[in-house]
Formats: sequence, C-alpha cells, structure tokens
Amino acid sequence: MYHNGISHLTASSDYEGILKIIEWLALIGKTSGSTLPVSVPSDIVDRPIIYTPTKAPYNPRWLIAGRNCESEFESGFFDEGSFTEVQALWAQTVVCGRAKLCGIPMGVIAVETRTVEANKPADPANPDTETQVISQAGQVWYPDSAFKTAQAINDINMEGLPLIIFANWRGFSGGMRDMYEEILKYGSMIVDALVAFKQPVIVYLPPHGELRGGAWVVVDPTINPDFMEMYADRES
Repeated sequence: MYHNGISHLTASSDYEGILKIIEWLALIGKTSGSTLPVSVPSDIVDRPIIYTPTKAPYNPRWLIAGRNCESEFESGFFDEGSFTEVQALWAQTVVCGRAKLCGIPMGVIAVETRTVEANKPADPANPDTETQVISQAGQVWYPDSAFKTAQAINDINMEGLPLIIFANWRGFSGGMRDMYEEILKYGSMIVDALVAFKQPVIVYLPPHGELRGGAWVVVDPTINPDFMEMYADRES
C-alpha cells in the first residue's frame, strides 16, 4: 500500500506507528483555524543555507533538509532534522512532506531532477501480463506525480499549514499513454487545489531551476493572488 500512494507513512511496529502519528499531529493546530504550534527553532533564524543546487541532477532532499558531507553538515532550506517525507515510494518524480522553518510547521513540495523508475507489477489474475519498469525523467509531471502533487496540496490545506513549492518543472509528459492515464485531469486538479488553498503559498524557483509551459500555468500566483507569491533565484 506504500508503493501506490494509499499509505503516507510506514512503521515497523505499533509503537513506532503511534510515534509517527503523534509527531504528525504535533504539526497542526488543536482545532480548525487555530494557531499553529510554533516551536523553538533548532537552527539560528538568520543562518545561511549552505547546500546549493547544481546544474547536474541532484537529490532534492538535500535542498530541503541538507546533507552530511565528510567534513561538515551542509544545511538545507528547513530546520535541521525537521523534514518528514510522505508517500516516498509512489510517484517519485515529486517529493512531498512536512518540515519546520524557524520552528513554524510547513508543507513542502519539491521536484526530483534525476531519472527514476516506476514499477508496475503483473496482474496475478492474468498469466499473460508481466512486470513493467518504466523510466520517468526528472523535472516532468507524469499522471501519478501530478495526482500526488494535487493530493499533497489538498492535505496541507486541510491541516492549515503554509506551503512552499520548490518549482523546477520542464512541463507535463504528453505521450499517448499519459493522455490515456488522464494527465490533463490530474494537472487541472493542481489548479483546483491551489484555488481552494487558504494559507500562504510560496512558489520558489531554486538555483538552476526552470519553469516552462504548462508547468508554469498550474502554479502561477494569479491562480490565487490573495495567498500565492512567486520568487526566483537569480541563477534560475
């Protein structure tokens, strides 16, 4: 159930599962519309962000949470150790989760820049079928990752969290298979989710990021001008 997006998180025991539930609940307000539980930040508020994306494909989790190098820890955008990824093994061209920025809980959506593989298992009821391994290019929305993006936006909105989208898309995949798998419908669901969003949304193009064609259309701040703003790095 974790590979098809039904489950957001997995746990090896009941105790670990309860801890993950408590950690998730600790990010949202006690009631709908209440103040978010802001904690004392683990990092200095005006700290520099050490990790810088490159032109070559990279792990987007380094931009979000930082990475450990041989000599030191290269800090990412959010507070160290605060990022929790959800639905990690489904639609892997998009990375979604929750994190804290200066102690403030936030939703985060980022883009996988590397090529990934999507596995479609064979149907046990049909002996003529076999497992398919499909390569998916980075920086591209496919039907599964577009649906994952829309679902993440809706979930974050229901939790009352602000959202940061690290936009770095070249567009939507428009092949015949993608059309058959309803890529247009899932792309429009992203727009619907942003229209209904009631917290601040920051769309940020990181260094060497790009936003083209239909990808720009679905995250344009004019979709929800009261809550959305867009920023771009000078090198994007």
